[in-house]
Amino acid sequence: MKTLFISLLLVVSSLSNKLSQETETITATYDAYEDGIFYFTDTDGYTNEFSHFSKDAKKMYDLTSDEFIGSDFQITYTSETEMDDLDEEITVNTIIALKLLN
Repeated sequence: MKTLFISLLLVVSSLSNKLSQETETITATYDAYEDGIFYFTDTDGYTNEFSHFSKDAKKMYDLTSDEFIGSDFQITYTSETEMDDLDEEITVNTIIALKLLN
């Protein structure tokens, strides 16, 4: 019974974390792909880093090639705060939708 309760608690906790994620949309220019990170510059000149893609977004464009450098995209993404190996908080941005604008 105790194991069942703990399992149920873990499932509910993971669902509540996903529900608290906020989704944001920005327009940005694709700059580069380096060391597993995709770099975009938004209209305010701020550099946005994305290290993860949803499966659907990854299928849309191959951003590992130089073909789309300088192209504008509408990016919908989620941000999650995680703990790294040094117990420091890091923000992980995951692209969930990507639309080429030009």
